[in-house]
Amino acid sequence: MSAAMAAVIGAAMLAGAATAQQAPVVVGGAAAPDGAAPSLSDEQQRWDLVSRQGTAEAYRGYLAAYPAGPHAAEARAMLGQLQAGAPVGGTLPVTVVPSPAAAPAAPPAPAPAAPPAASPAAPELPPGTSPAQAAQAEAAGSGGGAAAESALGLSTDTRRRVQLRLNALGHDTRGADGVFGSGTRRAITAWQRERGYAATGYLDAAQLRLLQQDGASVPAPPPAAVPAGDAAAETALDLTMTQRRIIQSRLTQLGHDTKGVDGRFGAGTRAAISAWQRASGVPATGYLTRADADAILNAGTTPVVTPAAPAPADESGAAAGELALNLTREDRTAMQRKLVAAGYDTRGVDGQFGSGSRRAIRAWQTARGEPATGYLTRAQAAALRGASAGPADKAPQDKAPQDGAGASAVDEIRLNLSSVERVEVQTRLDALGYDTRGIDGAFGSGTRAAIRKWQGDNALPVTGFLNRDQLQQLRVRRRD
Repeated sequence: MSAAMAAVIGAAMLAGAATAQQAPVVVGGAAAPDGAAPSLSDEQQRWDLVSRQGTAEAYRGYLAAYPAGPHAAEARAMLGQLQAGAPVGGTLPVTVVPSPAAAPAAPPAPAPAAPPAASPAAPELPPGTSPAQAAQAEAAGSGGGAAAESALGLSTDTRRRVQLRLNALGHDTRGADGVFGSGTRRAITAWQRERGYAATGYLDAAQLRLLQQDGASVPAPPPAAVPAGDAAAETALDLTMTQRRIIQSRLTQLGHDTKGVDGRFGAGTRAAISAWQRASGVPATGYLTRADADAILNAGTTPVVTPAAPAPADESGAAAGELALNLTREDRTAMQRKLVAAGYDTRGVDGQFGSGSRRAIRAWQTARGEPATGYLTRAQAAALRGASAGPADKAPQDKAPQDGAGASAVDEIRLNLSSVERVEVQTRLDALGYDTRGIDGAFGSGTRAAIRKWQGDNALPVTGFLNRDQLQQLRVRRRD
């Protein structure tokens, strides 16, 4: 007899005199070679001891040692009862396993161990999980975790049904969109704790079945909880992961908790967006429009000047026109540099026209008195390159300086004014009585209007842009 078996038998003897004197249970069908009484296997003796103890710790220990043993199913059933708070009465029947030598030619199937009728949703093996993995999960009290839930292959519709049922049971999932974000995980955890399961926040097959049965009366959610156009509009923004994190951070700062700043728009972020939209008086869809994204990204910074002229209802034509220009990355980088030099922050000079560049282009277009689409025409691209536009596309303010001609956007771009110099211009205009509506180093519509008024009062061509001569005049001019 091994030392391990001696320890097990010794523990059984300490359980009580009546227990120690109990007759051994015959497991193998064949007698011992010398005619002595058959001996118990290690597994069977362990099971006998576990059955007498009847504790969750004992069942977990058995499953850890024999995850695929002949009594594993019974151990799981009893463990499920104990975790659910149901009493476990008596000792489980011992399943007799015939030894291979004495097995008949066509052995009858062993009778399955029937768990008590009152046992609700006893833990079972999730699909794709081995008995050993399931036993280890149960022994650790994890219930299978993320891997077990992933193996269930839940569809979006099934996830929405789960969320609806959890909400009906009083566990707020922060939305029913078919995405298991942090809000849904907390709701699952609370439901598991209420039911006596291990509070993992992930569902196994038995728990899913119980939720589905209890939620049979819950009506099926609509095919799409959110209009497809809203989600598509947000997708078209092509927000980077960094921009998403900034949006989450700013929403949280504004009092709308996104339940995490990870760049992933789960149920918590959707709820925060909806709350912000309601507070801002716009439709609460939970999805961002271009205006929403711009407003949130600029929260707490210098506000973007509202365009004087509304953008066209259909921006697809403007986008297609810019696409036809076949701008290279070098072209885009050069244009971003020009925009930044002109005081329009593109939020990076990387050759990619993201939401920051689009905002800068719209502000630049507004200052030129052109439709603020956020997409460049051929003439605008030529102006930002510093090259002359073609005759058909040339705008009046893009002309090269001539005798008597006014200052153009190109002239001002060539000045390469720094932020400090722009603040100086605004300060001088204000001192001369021309209100720039803010001294922030950004030449928005207020500054452009002030420049135009100053130019008109000084018999200069009214364009709203400065050239080198006008800048010098402004620097030496004093208010009368």
